[in-house]
Amino acid sequence: MFDALFEALREPEAFMALWADDADIALRGSELAERDDGPAQLRAHVDAIAASPTEIRFVWEERRLHEEGDVAWINATGTVNGAPYRLTAVLVRRRGEWRWHTFSGGEPR
Repeated sequence: MFDALFEALREPEAFMALWADDADIALRGSELAERDDGPAQLRAHVDAIAASPTEIRFVWEERRLHEEGDVAWINATGTVNGAPYRLTAVLVRRRGEWRWHTFSGGEPR
């Protein structure tokens, strides 16, 4: 589930299918403009990524998972296009399957 999100960056339908159907899903990326609240903003963001010729490549070196019932969070450390990147993700279980709810990533300086 975790890696599938990054593999689907160029496939908006597949990317969105990995997210919960909740109205309050959220993504915060490393750029100021990367602030998506709700499915419509998130879809517009991934559509822009899919249309862009710029490569985005995440490599994860460490992942720490904690699960409490139908909620899990992951703290991951790795790189995006070779630059250090950190991510905290919140996933929720819906109808027996894990779905992304919150993505908060950044490039530490």
